[in-house]
Amino acid sequence: MKNAKMIYLVAGLLAVSVPQLTRAEDAKKPEGRPDREELRKEFQNLTPEEREAKKKEFVEKRGEEMKKAAKDLGLDQEELKKLSPEERRAKIKEAVEKKLTELQKKKTDGTITDSEKETLQKLEQRKKMLEGQRGEGGPGARPHRKPGAEKPADK
Repeated sequence: MKNAKMIYLVAGLLAVSVPQLTRAEDAKKPEGRPDREELRKEFQNLTPEEREAKKKEFVEKRGEEMKKAAKDLGLDQEELKKLSPEERRAKIKEAVEKKLTELQKKKTDGTITDSEKETLQKLEQRKKMLEGQRGEGGPGARPHRKPGAEKPADK
């Protein structure tokens, strides 16, 4: 009887701890990027003016990265701004698919450069992340309802 209790106890502890261990592995930060805690500590020691300057620098840097990414995909940011969100998403998705196909072909031909390899890897990771979000139970997954359908609380 004691052995059975011990087995149940160990199984219960494993069941509780294993998901936490796998989540910790999934939450590894990308190389070269500080984690949220490091950023928070860094910002705590700054004056409000310094914080604003850092924030502005980050936004400008991010904007340049976005412009470069759009250019790499053959997209014009000004044109994208004029589109509705759905059209913009569709156009970006189409451009990403086209670029992925092009880079994968270069990879199989053996004519891919190092920078193109990095771009291919980033695009594949991004695509995988987006597919995971749209899949069942992925981050941000929500039950889909048709417009005008009753909310679950209304039933």
